[in-house]
Amino acid sequence: MLAKLILVCLLYLLPIHGFAQEDAFTLESVLQRFTKAYGGFRDADALSSLSVEGTILQNGQTFDFLMRKKRPHSMRYRLSNESNSIITGYDGSQGWIRTKNNQEVSIDLLDQEARRKIRDQSRFDSPLFYHLQKREYQIELIERTSLDERSVLVLEVIEYDSEASRYYLDLETAHIVRVDHLGADGELSIQTLYRDYREVEGFPFAFEIETRVNGETKSLAKVNSIDVNPGIFSVYFAKPKR
Repeated sequence: MLAKLILVCLLYLLPIHGFAQEDAFTLESVLQRFTKAYGGFRDADALSSLSVEGTILQNGQTFDFLMRKKRPHSMRYRLSNESNSIITGYDGSQGWIRTKNNQEVSIDLLDQEARRKIRDQSRFDSPLFYHLQKREYQIELIERTSLDERSVLVLEVIEYDSEASRYYLDLETAHIVRVDHLGADGELSIQTLYRDYREVEGFPFAFEIETRVNGETKSLAKVNSIDVNPGIFSVYFAKPKR
């Protein structure tokens, strides 16, 4: 459960720039601004890999994390403390998990459901970004409202073979400030909040990510460093032998 929550909260670290406020919005205009503000497809494609390091607090314990992603669908994520570690990876086709408890090490392939989830989580781009080109998901502009004294636009996204999520975009900056993950019953399941945006290599990233379940904080991640376009070989994401 810990690893799942952290993967969810880190999933939307990719940056989005701002767009100007207007009185009337349509889904197409919002997504056009979203894409244009991000730099357009050319600049987005230039962001090919990412390395994020930091710490996460959960249940009174602090863990170090390292997440690396490579376009289009590769990810490796490590959660560790003094004696234990969990590493989860996806190389575009195969998902795996390596656990170390003191000196005991086990390596297993993920089952079908876990593989589907990590496949979705390893996606490099937000589902909002290429929608005008690919129309892969069902996206609806729900409303313009207020959130913590800021104006936001709320978009609902239903991805293939997945429950719905609601994205809250700051009207002034277009940063994703909150994502509500809904369950099969349509009720709120997991809520992720993004704060402390900073620019790295010209891209803004959230350096603080809070995950809540039933209104209770389950984890608080704080990013220490982000490396844009580090050199990462594809073999790094393959299932390790030991």
